[in-house]
Amino acid sequence: MQEALYRKHRPATLEELVGQPDAVALISEQIKKNNLSHAYLFSGPRGVGKTSLARIIATTIGCDPVFDITEIDAASHNKVDDIRELNDNINFIASSPGKKRVFILDEAHMLSNAASNAFLKTLEEPPEHVIFILATTEPERVIETIRSRTTHLAFKRIGSEEIITSLEKISKKEKIKLSKEILEYISNQSDGSLRDAINLFEQTFSTFGNKATIEELYSILGKVTTADLHQIIEAMGTQDTSTVLKILRDNYRSGLQAIDILNSITDLFRNIFYFKYLPEDENFTSLSDSEKDLVNSCNDIISAKDLSKILDMLDDINQNIKSSPSQELKLELFLVRLIKPQLATDIKSVSRRVDILESREQEDTKYQEKENLKDKKKLINEAKPDKKETPKKKAPSSKNKVGKKDIENFDVYWPKILQEAKSVLTPRKYSYLTLVKPEVVDSENLVLYIDSENEYLITELRKSEDVIELIKSSVAKKIGVDISISIQPHESPQSGDQTSEEIQSNINEIFDVESID
Repeated sequence: MQEALYRKHRPATLEELVGQPDAVALISEQIKKNNLSHAYLFSGPRGVGKTSLARIIATTIGCDPVFDITEIDAASHNKVDDIRELNDNINFIASSPGKKRVFILDEAHMLSNAASNAFLKTLEEPPEHVIFILATTEPERVIETIRSRTTHLAFKRIGSEEIITSLEKISKKEKIKLSKEILEYISNQSDGSLRDAINLFEQTFSTFGNKATIEELYSILGKVTTADLHQIIEAMGTQDTSTVLKILRDNYRSGLQAIDILNSITDLFRNIFYFKYLPEDENFTSLSDSEKDLVNSCNDIISAKDLSKILDMLDDINQNIKSSPSQELKLELFLVRLIKPQLATDIKSVSRRVDILESREQEDTKYQEKENLKDKKKLINEAKPDKKETPKKKAPSSKNKVGKKDIENFDVYWPKILQEAKSVLTPRKYSYLTLVKPEVVDSENLVLYIDSENEYLITELRKSEDVIELIKSSVAKKIGVDISISIQPHESPQSGDQTSEEIQSNINEIFDVESID
């Protein structure tokens, strides 16, 4: 049987261990000074080199791989009897020239409380020739009395560039040729685990050969294709339930589970979220070109406000779907609520529907205002006497046009405007802007609302022309529109006319709920 690549290319020396410079530096210094601890706790994500470093320590100090290195899986050997057997074995003298024996206890957090307490006595007074190395992905589950008696090293997720470099070295040694795009995508999907990356690398080549594509990788990863995800997003605009249900059925037939599909949808909306607010973050920049194109197009369709509601709904279903007796039905009902919020009765869907209706009402109002303005201009022109035809004026610059997306996403740009203002304005004037609530009225007007009780701030901000001009230039640069800015007071919740009982009554009436005392 052919040896798996992750085992074949397992690091054999400290120099070969990838992505853990702090741990390597500490162990190197201790070996050099012959000052190794009698017990270590290696913690961190899976596949980042915990067990590899444990074996490297053992071989570096001269342990015989067969007789002097004992590796125990605590997930399956977690009872008191297993620990008693371990305690009996540690008394055997080492056969190697190094005169040391190393016991590697993997998944140490899986030991039962009784087994942990049985192991504790040995850990407190170990024989001089024994070194214990405990490895775990959940150090908080290892009992405190064991943690306090070990040297704790925290392992980190391995960086994307280091994983790609390692895969390129393996490619060269194994004479495997996969494109740089495929290697980058494998690195992105491995979540910092070099072992997972090597396994996916090997599986990709074994299944598709040298000409593997990103779309083909989706079947291995259990992911929905970008084409299907794009159709789901488009169906949200057209409320096309049948198309989405057909996509679900096709993905079920191809072997995907409901949770796989939900994970793909969740990842898409999280990527849109990062693109809106942090486009330079690695969560977005490490995506494949096809995924970036998908996120870009979806970002134009989904407003920041709607995205927030959708992410909230996704959080709920991700918590509930695992305990559902019918995960497929749970996913289908969720997508129906996503595409047709008018069919849903839960408060989050109703709230989202209200937002959608308000947005449409605003669009209709603006459209009607434009049509009325056209009619007025037409009547005025018809009433004027005939004149010599004058040259046509240039159409207004496109930068003066603000689309629905820009208006609804203004809250995305406001923090960036504040950040720029902080570096330009004095601390006092910058503090003015942190107390205002901006609201885009239309494509040409921005209102900065201030608590009506703060008369000083209203007066000062109205006098601060430099602040207003800075905001205007920032908006023009970031959104591409010239705007007018006005300063307006607004009533704070405490000074409003409605009492809390009246507000609660209105909420109950809108959402048809009964008050609970």
